[in-house]
Amino acid sequence: MKTHRSYPLTFGGALLGVICSALGPPITRECSAAGNGFPAPEILQTGDLIWPKKPNVIVPYNSAPGAADNQEAARWEHEKNDYVAKLRQKPELSPEEKQRYTALRDMNYQEFIAQYLEDQPLGSARPYSNAFDAVGHVAIIEVVHGAPTVIEAMIGFGVRRLTYKQWLDGRNGEVFWVGRLKGVSNDKKAAVVKTAASYIGKPYDFWNFNLSDTAGFYCSKLAWFSILSGTGFAPDDNANPVRVFWYSPKQLMHSPHIEMIVNPGNYGAPIHRP
Repeated sequence: MKTHRSYPLTFGGALLGVICSALGPPITRECSAAGNGFPAPEILQTGDLIWPKKPNVIVPYNSAPGAADNQEAARWEHEKNDYVAKLRQKPELSPEEKQRYTALRDMNYQEFIAQYLEDQPLGSARPYSNAFDAVGHVAIIEVVHGAPTVIEAMIGFGVRRLTYKQWLDGRNGEVFWVGRLKGVSNDKKAAVVKTAASYIGKPYDFWNFNLSDTAGFYCSKLAWFSILSGTGFAPDDNANPVRVFWYSPKQLMHSPHIEMIVNPGNYGAPIHRP
């Protein structure tokens, strides 16, 4: 007979373990009383994925801790215009580039938020203030000598490794979701992490839409590529690396190959536990 376990959240070394009521079965939400809890280091395993987010705010697409603001929107608009201009200068566009050019040319930041941070289809943008469904970052866990470390692609740093404590120090007040690959051996999980670690030092590149191009990474591209390389399957079951748009952290959270082991809710991702 299967039992159900609730992994506690800890803060400052104190056990919080506050289990919130679910939005509806089979979703279970786990959170701290003040929203300042973080997954206990001892529950993390090599190959786990972790998504951070401040409660009730839109997160920046650039992966940095905190909330997006008007400057973030202006920066994205500038980057988008630069990218569209580069496409316009190319003598010939691929089918994906033609679709991308047509969509990005008229896309505003609110539509981008819905498409990338909330995984909404184009043309169905939600209000900017709807922050429950938005997530802008994902990182990969590796446990080294019993202590978790975090590998991530971050703007301003590129692909890097931090201790779990260092990573959490910059994310006060955030909540966290942890996912684990289902039915994957420890050797393959280690291969996922080995792939990610092999690209430490590579630059951050948000506007590289080829998921297999290792010249640069954004956070969820690094996770997608590392999972495919380490396990032999793509997390979205689409091994074609050439995409019209980004493979987002929210899309990764929706992967059928990932079970959520820590879930404060609001993403609508069911937890499956042994």
